[in-house]
Amino acid sequence: MSTTSSPSDPGPARPDDRPLSLRIGLAVALLEAVGLVVIGVASVVLALAGDAAFAGFAAGVLVVLLLIGGLLFLAVRALWQGKRWGRGPVITWQLLQFAVGAASYASVPWWAATVPMVLAVVVVVTLLVPASLAATSGAGGPDAVA
Repeated sequence: MSTTSSPSDPGPARPDDRPLSLRIGLAVALLEAVGLVVIGVASVVLALAGDAAFAGFAAGVLVVLLLIGGLLFLAVRALWQGKRWGRGPVITWQLLQFAVGAASYASVPWWAATVPMVLAVVVVVTLLVPASLAATSGAGGPDAVA
């Protein structure tokens, strides 16, 4: 049996070759993206069930949350494929989520501010550990021309 890899081997793109830290961070970020879409749809449903005057506002919120959730989904997919460009949008969202949680700490129940802040820290740490950075270093061409 030979230990050399053949050209038909999928290489590091196989899911079981990705580090656990990367899989955890991407799973949490994907859940956040789904959560944004669910919150947006729920806001429209609640506005239509209650006061229809807020339906336009709720529809606008839905559009914004769909855009953010869609960008997060695309960024998670890129990181899953080993492309590094997805790291920026995912970490930027985590920083915004942490800031909103910290700013709303006095006005919402403690758990409603703490949970998003903890999730943000988990995602950032899991995406920035050396194993995750190596797995998402991007095997393509250069990002910029020198």
